[in-house]
Amino acid sequence: MSRRISPVGQGWEAGETVASAISSWEQSTGYTMPADYRAFLVDYNGGRPYPNMFRHTALAPEEGGANPTEHFVDPFYSWDRTAERSHELGNRLPDGCLSIGADPGLLEIVLSLRPEDFGAVYSWVRNWASWGSAENNHLCPQASSFGAFVAALFDDDEKNGYGYWHTPRRESLKRTLNIQI
Repeated sequence: MSRRISPVGQGWEAGETVASAISSWEQSTGYTMPADYRAFLVDYNGGRPYPNMFRHTALAPEEGGANPTEHFVDPFYSWDRTAERSHELGNRLPDGCLSIGADPGLLEIVLSLRPEDFGAVYSWVRNWASWGSAENNHLCPQASSFGAFVAALFDDDEKNGYGYWHTPRRESLKRTLNIQI
């Protein structure tokens, strides 16, 4: 299946400006961005991918976790929105994690910059409690890397993902999504 992406805004804003902004952020925070995610931002600066579906397990394993539900990636945030959103979420996210996207509901897609799981992608049920509290202590593992997460995105037999993603008036803006795995 061919992977496609459409921009979040009215056009594509990527390239050296995004690379410079990421480098400045890395220097100021001491974190390093995973190569696959950095390349995605420099090439596309976020967007709405197709296929776009993933499964999330809302409950932690110790809470009876095997209750997967299907969600849409909508969208992967631009670099500016990633930095802004991660700052807004503050202590609600674990240290060393960035919010890089969302579904249309209450899920955030989270990228780890921590040494123990560097580059891993998780989904997280957005809430108001501080990270580590009883109400906010579970990230749902999605993939070992951003590239692996994108490669695992799927559509169902009814093509609900395509129906959600497809916008004929934006057809000329859609691109092939090439991602490092």
